[in-house]
Amino acid sequence: MKRPFVRFHSDRRGGVAVIMALAMIPVTFLVGAGVDYARGAGVRAKIQAATDAAALAVIREAPTLTTDAAFQARARAYFDAGFPAQHGVTVTRFVPARAGTQVTVTATAQVDMTLGRLMHPAPIEVSGTSQATSGGKAVEIALVLDNTGSMNESGKLPALKQAAKDFLTYLDKVVVSRSDAKVALVPFSTQVNLGTGTTSAGWLSFGKLGTVSSTSWKGCIADRDQPYDVQIPNAEPTGAGAYPADGCDSILNGKPTLSAIRPLGTDYAALSAAIDGMSAGGNTNVTIGVAWGMEALTPYGPLSATSLSNDRVTKIMIVLTDGLNTENRWNKACTGNFFSDYFSNPPCVDGSVIDARTLSACSAAKNAGIIIYTVRVIDGNTNVLRSCATKDGFFYNVITADDLKPAFQSIGSSIAQFRLTQ
Repeated sequence: MKRPFVRFHSDRRGGVAVIMALAMIPVTFLVGAGVDYARGAGVRAKIQAATDAAALAVIREAPTLTTDAAFQARARAYFDAGFPAQHGVTVTRFVPARAGTQVTVTATAQVDMTLGRLMHPAPIEVSGTSQATSGGKAVEIALVLDNTGSMNESGKLPALKQAAKDFLTYLDKVVVSRSDAKVALVPFSTQVNLGTGTTSAGWLSFGKLGTVSSTSWKGCIADRDQPYDVQIPNAEPTGAGAYPADGCDSILNGKPTLSAIRPLGTDYAALSAAIDGMSAGGNTNVTIGVAWGMEALTPYGPLSATSLSNDRVTKIMIVLTDGLNTENRWNKACTGNFFSDYFSNPPCVDGSVIDARTLSACSAAKNAGIIIYTVRVIDGNTNVLRSCATKDGFFYNVITADDLKPAFQSIGSSIAQFRLTQ
């Protein structure tokens, strides 16, 4: 009997498996706890978004909700729409309150633990609080959208149109009045199309380029003379700073294929129709897009906006492109093909030269207090667009066309925060 016992005692085969099995018990608990806490963080983000949406939505109707019961029921309906029932999540507290022109929405929920229950049996508690004030800050937004030929690829243009229209729908839901959220549309290629509503003004020059006259002009505008091409308009642009009328790069049935700029306005239906009417063609000059985004947000020149010094209005520019800068009024970006570059008209330069003008325009806008979001759609210069954005979190790197919708949703949610006081 002694020998079998000794052999069993000294046998080490399978020992590692036993040790691993024992070690996996606490590891499993730790992994489970990590999963539970990550889930809790996700629920916390959702409950905050739901209180934001509820506060912004119910404040629009507050004047018509004459009883506290009606106000509370409406706030809860908006909250529930943004925070639907979820397995293992229980809303334990919901408190909407109003005082004068201010609405506050607070919600708390408990998230049940799963694998981490043995380490932390109590549920995780998460909460969100939002406060909105009617008559708070308004926003003026310029949608600066790439309409170049490459947007015809990979379903980018149809996805952009839908995402931009969804953005307007969302914006309409989170403002008290449309007068608090004016939106401009700036389609661009290497030019912009201003339309021909005005053919005689101090800010418009037919002599700079000499390519068109007031009677033959179709509405297209090229870069302003340097250095005005990257400066924010701070006075009525005339003389050297005037906008040069140009022949349109692409004409179809007597009209430019590049859609016309729409100045700031509150007719979202007309704006959506204009977005639907966009078509893609031509090369890329992000600088002129940013320049006219600035023009759309300033009171000088052909487009009207409130003063940059109006501290009740937040100025926002959303710049979307899917390509590298390839051409501006003075140069094309060299391609590396000897014959193409040698005979290039206008002369070719390293692409970084054109990029530098884009960054100068972005800096001018940001220095004037304009908040810039940038969206790179599949292709484009990541460094330029990241640097152009007001901060790193305002740069969106979209990998597929389908990702445009969540990118615009995120931007819309971020912009909504400018309407929130907490």
